[in-house]
Amino acid sequence: MFASFSLPIIFTEGAYEKMISKGHYFWFAYFILLFLSAIYILIKKNYFELVNAKIQNGKLIYKNLFIFKNEIRLNEIHGFKNGIDDDSNEYVSLYNYKNKKIATLKINIYSNLPEFLNALECKNIGIELTIFQRIIQAFKNLILNKKQ
Repeated sequence: MFASFSLPIIFTEGAYEKMISKGHYFWFAYFILLFLSAIYILIKKNYFELVNAKIQNGKLIYKNLFIFKNEIRLNEIHGFKNGIDDDSNEYVSLYNYKNKKIATLKINIYSNLPEFLNALECKNIGIELTIFQRIIQAFKNLILNKKQ
């Protein structure tokens, strides 16, 4: 994710003079916007992922994106949902009482995840679907509703 920040800079250094001198302003802007949107998607995808999570004094203290340090009181955590992302990695997402995602714990990073969830004292509240899985589920529901 952090390597993607260099894409617009590398592209600008290599292609700026060649594209602008030939009058390809639209294509230059298109590629810059493409790189910036890719950076946005990568940050949004990785924002909730917890790094260095620990429980201290009734609070979950964690870092996300390796730099932002946060803490949440354990009584604010309603429960967790299991899920599998598009890369076939299992994860557990923590939710608050407003059903808003708080954080994501990837199973391949946390080897002690079951014990960690027991220490959080939260319950399983369902399965989290990715966007692609939600689209498939919507089509499935549409087909099942038409049959009835």
